[in-house]
Amino acid sequence: MRPVVKIGLLAPFEGLHRESGYEALAAMRAALADYPLDEFEALPLALDTSADPAQARRAAAKLLRDDAVAAVVGPLQARQVFAVAEIIAAADVDWRPPTAPATAEAARAYVRAFILNMPGQNIAVAGLDSGWPQFSEEEMSSATGKTVTIVEGESAAAEADGVLWLGSAAEGAAFLGRLRLQSRTVPFWTTAIAGDPVFHALLSERLDGTAPGPIYSVVALGEIGEHFNEWAAAHPDAAPTAFAVYHATRRTLQQISGEVVRSNAREIAVFSVDGEGRSELAEIVPFP
Repeated sequence: MRPVVKIGLLAPFEGLHRESGYEALAAMRAALADYPLDEFEALPLALDTSADPAQARRAAAKLLRDDAVAAVVGPLQARQVFAVAEIIAAADVDWRPPTAPATAEAARAYVRAFILNMPGQNIAVAGLDSGWPQFSEEEMSSATGKTVTIVEGESAAAEADGVLWLGSAAEGAAFLGRLRLQSRTVPFWTTAIAGDPVFHALLSERLDGTAPGPIYSVVALGEIGEHFNEWAAAHPDAAPTAFAVYHATRRTLQQISGEVVRSNAREIAVFSVDGEGRSELAEIVPFP
């Protein structure tokens, strides 16, 4: 009998966001099936976060009580990543949050990279809730050389050169729906939530057939971003989040197997999102 290693997956399997959780689980299972395992068996152990920080913390604590868990992939959303960071960092496991940074320092660098790669000089940041490390307008303006304004409503955002949304998928769809009543063309940038089926469904409902305007999502994929087009050809309906989970799982298996793994390059992948919710890789840019 070969030893059994469990790889935990923290994702939403109940509630509004469950579709993205099951898509992530399918991606993890695909990675486990594709990787040649000679010395051990690897099994997924999936626990529900319900896309809720408190539930994510409970799920992480429960996951880590199993001594066979060697690594954790997830959560999928930034709010939940920051909620479980302290718990997982204290454990002796390999942790790979696939689409969001795991530390406050990395999160600030992530936001700076967003803003630096957004066209225009006047950038409105919305949805900055307690899930993200807090920063001031002055701090981010100084770090990027742009005029960064933290806004509460869509009226102020409509006058900006670009809008960066850092909140949830559901709230982001509502915000963008209202924003499009005032501006059809201001670019809307956000995190991996733009690939969440909830975001697309709620936005389509609000827009009622009108064009969603320019939407971009940015995902911290490291050096694997260049492989997205190959993945998308084989998985035409999969979101970048599923792609990230697949490769996070594969890297975990390489690590456990003792295979030499290339270090994660400090790169982010920028995707354009069309009216059907499909993501297309636009460019890969380095962290500044």
